[in-house]
Amino acid sequence: MGGKGLTGSYAKCCMVVLTLAGGLLWWCLAGYLSGARLYGAVYIAAVMCLLYFALRHIERTLALRMVGRNWELAGEKVELTESLARLEETYTSTLQSIAIAVDANDAYASGHSARVAGFAVKIGKAMGLASEELHSLEQAALFHDIGNIWVPDYISLKEGPLTAEEQAIIRKHPVMGAEMLDSVKSLRNFTPAVLHHHERFDGTGYPYGLKGLTIPLEARIMAVADAFDAMTSERPYRSAMLMREALEELYSNAGGQFDPRVVEAFLNVLDDITQEPDVVNLTEKHFGARLYSTVGNC
Repeated sequence: MGGKGLTGSYAKCCMVVLTLAGGLLWWCLAGYLSGARLYGAVYIAAVMCLLYFALRHIERTLALRMVGRNWELAGEKVELTESLARLEETYTSTLQSIAIAVDANDAYASGHSARVAGFAVKIGKAMGLASEELHSLEQAALFHDIGNIWVPDYISLKEGPLTAEEQAIIRKHPVMGAEMLDSVKSLRNFTPAVLHHHERFDGTGYPYGLKGLTIPLEARIMAVADAFDAMTSERPYRSAMLMREALEELYSNAGGQFDPRVVEAFLNVLDDITQEPDVVNLTEKHFGARLYSTVGNC
């Protein structure tokens, strides 16, 4: 029986004892008892009164103990919550360190995640995302390649073409990264963007072949930012593209690999920060007409 049950039982006993004692005293005062019976009834009533006060004392003691135990339990709950929060914070820091280490381990990818995050935020702003959405997008971009920790160096640093088996291993990194983030409550919101950043707008991407607007917006933005940085960075198997070449590649793949609206937003953002004539001219190719005709076919 719990503490509340015991306290309730003692309270009921107190009421019974008090009722019986009151009944005896009433009989005595009403003159129904006399002589030895009167003395006996008074004695019993006195004992009952003493028993009543004893039971009341026990009831109050139990109540106080219950209050004290509740405070102890509340303190233990707070301590447990704080411990879990510290544990999650530690795990989050560990994942952040892993994400940084993934870039640092590959000289060709050094600073890649930070640059992707920067590009993604610029695109998000151009597309009108709210500040909270921009923060979430930035964090997801910083973690987008964390799954590469499971990709062996002989594959990620290979200078020649990858075999089908090696490509299959590479294609697992979005799922592996998403599973790592999904295990932490505070990072769970970033999982969809990380999981789907290699999906293609035409439905031929991986891991699930999502198509068009069924791909989360954050993932569509990250796909453009990730591809642009990859194309303009040195790789073991090729030299870095010029910026205008990379932008031409994004433009030519709008509606196929990439969301046309995201590409348009990225080109508009770059117009503000570059002075290269070839880059500016890309946005003068009647991009708007192509954009909406492509989206209409999704």
